[in-house]
Amino acid sequence: MVTFHDFFANFATPTMLPITNFLVKWGHLLIGLSFVSGLLVRVSGPFAFLLIITYYFAHMEFPYVENTFNLIVDYHLVYATVIVYLVAHRAGHVWGLDELVERMGMTAGIPALRPLVG
Repeated sequence: MVTFHDFFANFATPTMLPITNFLVKWGHLLIGLSFVSGLLVRVSGPFAFLLIITYYFAHMEFPYVENTFNLIVDYHLVYATVIVYLVAHRAGHVWGLDELVERMGMTAGIPALRPLVG
């Protein structure tokens, strides 16, 4: 039996399923575009971390994850670690558009936007 089945079953009820489908589809698209372009990585990183950890707990049959070969650690935790690393080391400034936006001064007029790309 899946460890957190009762919790995650709430997201698959007929009333919640359209909302869940919308959020998952658009979340994947926006997080992917953000990571590929390197724009707003600081914003999309926590959402990506939350999504991947949700997938981790959705497949857990404690102490196994997905199958009997994965004891607690599986690829979801590796991905989550990589996401934290990317956000912590400002990946958008190395190969992404975050550096370009900051260098061009696009956030100078609106100081509230500076932490999103800085």
